[in-house]
Amino acid sequence: MIRWIVILSLLQLVPFWRIFRRMGLPPWLAIMASVPLVNLIVLYYAAMTPVAGGGYLVAREVAGRDGGPDAKF
Repeated sequence: MIRWIVILSLLQLVPFWRIFRRMGLPPWLAIMASVPLVNLIVLYYAAMTPVAGGGYLVAREVAGRDGGPDAKF
């Protein structure tokens, strides 16, 4: 049982490492995300941190240019 937990936490290490690096966060947080209960704190931290380059605002501006239903907002 514990062997599977270790294997699954190692499998999630690479995606978290790449996601955190793209967000501008320190990639070593991926190691922290592999520790049970600590991963909740790390994920909340990552979710509440603004994305480098304003990822949400850029995506919304691009979506608004196509004349969709939210184009006037």
